[in-house]
Amino acid sequence: MGDVAVLIVMADPPWAMAGSGHPFHKADNREIFLRTIELYANRDSVEQRILCVLPDDLSRVSSRYGPNLGFQGVTVSAAGPDWFGTVGHGLKRLDPQIKWVVIHDASSPATPQTLLDELEEAVTKTGAACPMVAGQWLMAKSNKADQAISPFISKGYLMQSPCMFSRELICQAYEARQPAPDDGALVAAVGGKVQPIDGAILNFRIDSDAMAKLSGDLIRHLPKAKAKAKGPISPFDEAQW
Repeated sequence: MGDVAVLIVMADPPWAMAGSGHPFHKADNREIFLRTIELYANRDSVEQRILCVLPDDLSRVSSRYGPNLGFQGVTVSAAGPDWFGTVGHGLKRLDPQIKWVVIHDASSPATPQTLLDELEEAVTKTGAACPMVAGQWLMAKSNKADQAISPFISKGYLMQSPCMFSRELICQAYEARQPAPDDGALVAAVGGKVQPIDGAILNFRIDSDAMAKLSGDLIRHLPKAKAKAKGPISPFDEAQW
């Protein structure tokens, strides 16, 4: 597969608490959003990387990281006021030859290369693919009249970042945008079918101080890519702030 663009999004997803992401926190001396960008540095299928930021973060990103992002060929796109506004503007920056779009939460740096491989394979089936992990939670029903609590297990699935779409389908979904909890729901609203794949156990969103402290360990424990990188992954391997 080729002709892939990646949107690395620094806004919080619509289902998350505002301000919950930690993209500027450092994982082993490098910011989490840079770690996320680097996931795609050596993927042959990726032809374009766009960092989608909120307007309030543009000055910080441009002044502190702009030169090195530019050296890597990473474009910075700024728009708001939320996830959908930020992604929507990023879609307008796609190069003409792009056929496939990965949308990746910048606060999710612990994504295995094997999962990205599976996304690229799955997306060709329906034009949309997202990783899912099964979960279960201990819930409780409370009857205030007799002060009784009845515990029960609730099972469901959690969608992980990133998701991948055909350019045509995701652009159509954003043009017809309506209230939705995520990009997969937007695609489903225009008749698209999202192909689920198995998610990765370490692929957490860094959305708390506790998770931020674990981020370096999560990244270090990722399965190794099949192909070894030639030389530094990026200028950030040599230039630290």
